Amino acid sequence: MRRLSLVLIMTLAASSALAQSPHGSQLKIDCSSCHVPTSWKIDLSKMTFNHNTETSFKLTGQHASLQCVDCHKSLVFSNAKPSCNSCHRDVHQGSLGPNCASCHNTKSWLIVNVALIHERSRFPLVGAHQNVDCASCHSGYSRLYFPPITVACITCHSTQYYATTSPNHVQAGFSTQCQDCHNVVDVSWGPTNFNHDFFPLVAGHAISNCFACHRQGTTNFGGLSTSCYSCHKADYMNVSFPNHVAGNFSTNCQTCHTINGWAQASFDHSTTGFPLTGAHVSLQCASCHKNGVEKLSTNCYSCHSNDFASTTDPSHTKLGFPTNCAQCHNTTDWTNATFDHNTTGFPLTGAHASVQCAQCHTNGYQTPPPTNCYSCHSKDFNNTTDPNHVQQGFPTNCAQCHNTTDWTNVTFDHNTTGFPLTGAHATVACAQCHTNGYQTPPPTDCYSCHSTDYNNTTDPNHAQLGFPHNCAQCHSTTNWDNATFDHSTTGFPLTGAHTTVACAQCHTNGYTTPPPTDCYSCHTKDYNSTTDPNHIQMGYPTDCTQCHTTSSWDNANFDHTAFPITSGNHASPPLTCSQCHTTSSNFAIFSCTTSGCHTQSETDPHHTGVSGYVYSPTSCYSCHPTGKGD
Repeated sequence: MRRLSLVLIMTLAASSALAQSPHGSQLKIDCSSCHVPTSWKIDLSKMTFNHNTETSFKLTGQHASLQCVDCHKSLVFSNAKPSCNSCHRDVHQGSLGPNCASCHNTKSWLIVNVALIHERSRFPLVGAHQNVDCASCHSGYSRLYFPPITVACITCHSTQYYATTSPNHVQAGFSTQCQDCHNVVDVSWGPTNFNHDFFPLVAGHAISNCFACHRQGTTNFGGLSTSCYSCHKADYMNVSFPNHVAGNFSTNCQTCHTINGWAQASFDHSTTGFPLTGAHVSLQCASCHKNGVEKLSTNCYSCHSNDFASTTDPSHTKLGFPTNCAQCHNTTDWTNATFDHNTTGFPLTGAHASVQCAQCHTNGYQTPPPTNCYSCHSKDFNNTTDPNHVQQGFPTNCAQCHNTTDWTNVTFDHNTTGFPLTGAHATVACAQCHTNGYQTPPPTDCYSCHSTDYNNTTDPNHAQLGFPHNCAQCHSTTNWDNATFDHSTTGFPLTGAHTTVACAQCHTNGYTTPPPTDCYSCHTKDYNSTTDPNHIQMGYPTDCTQCHTTSSWDNANFDHTAFPITSGNHASPPLTCSQCHTTSSNFAIFSCTTSGCHTQSETDPHHTGVSGYVYSPTSCYSCHPTGKGD
């Protein structure tokens, strides 16, 4: 024992010298997790290593009570593999794969829930299979050998398939897919649940005896036709009311019959493209289908030619009515015929609605009459004298003035011509402007009609003063005499005293050439003759608007914003312009010392010691630009 310990110590010492662990390089935990510091022995009560948290292989079930060396045969712990077959021999000889945990667990090696295991396979154990012994299907069960086997029913149930005689599966050619008829969840093999979805057995077809259709002794249950006639041929041949054979009825029985009730047959005539409506619904089929149920013409005349030919009120034949009966008649009421004239593109309105058809359709009904008014109303046009339509060249489009409701009360919407009649124009006789008839529209400018008014006007004289020919600038259709002109449209609005000035006072050269808009052009005389103050001597600017307004010419007022004179000593007593502006030719020149206002002797004591101060006529303004003494 001492020798073994010595060898172990020497081995560990050597390993330590080489800085290597005897457990291999992959073990990264601290040695103290398992070993005690007083000796290299392992005290399980003091061990802090937890196999469940510090490794990927949790110790559960019987694994928790094993000694470490049971799995770790060497000190290199990484040599132990996590797979079951690394420790446990595969008694199934590889037939179930290497993953033992798919069937076994760590608590007990025995299998207690075979059904659960089978649910995870291709073949869950349901129905009678739950009570079958494993060995019945798994031939290698005694040797624990479970190679994959087929899941096809016939593999185990071929004996039942071949032995069954009612019905004989082999002779009938039944499918070997047993589950097509037998229910795998049933505990017994007997009752079948064959899925007849390809031909649902419902209503009258819900027959419990297969041999009602699949005749006894049939060798093949497949291959039957799904057409009704294949089973119901005798019914078809024997029916006498109506006789299907004589009537050449279709052999497609479901056209009229249903599986819910064979006797109460009904036919949906709308599927033929000719729905039965009105009186057609109550007719016997043979009323139209005289020669059987062959397809008939759907036009009315094919059945109603006698009605058409024998009608006298009105006579359809003489008047050439079209043979399309549906234009006037309907299936609900044949006698009360009505025709919707709107469908022709010429709706009947007003007096047209009460006119007899033949009055317009003089050549029958096959050729529609013209739809223009003149074709029917040419006589009215030619005979009219108030006004005379022919002499005055009225257009033949009667609808411009007349309507179908009241032919005599004529109205013409002049707005459609692009020249609306307003004011006095609305009461002028048409011929007063349309002097050359109505085919050629008269000119729409005012002067063409009102040249005489223009030339004869003397207050003011339009011709002498050169007024423009555009009368609408001053006159209106409502009141010709009270002419007004909106001067703001010229770019020079008339305000103040300008509104009362006679036009000719400014328009001295007529009205075709606008006068200048600057004040001086009209007010030169006022500028030159003014002496208080004298504008010329004092060099006032010619822009009158700087001091004058159109509201009051005399009370001139100049905004002295550059140097306020409306407060303080400069305002009281009031100063005249020339007191400061001594150079009348240039008001930009001014002097503070004029008229003894601010003399040298007066101002000098106040500027003692001011650096750089030099007295001059404008020296006050240089420091006091606002006029205050601060």
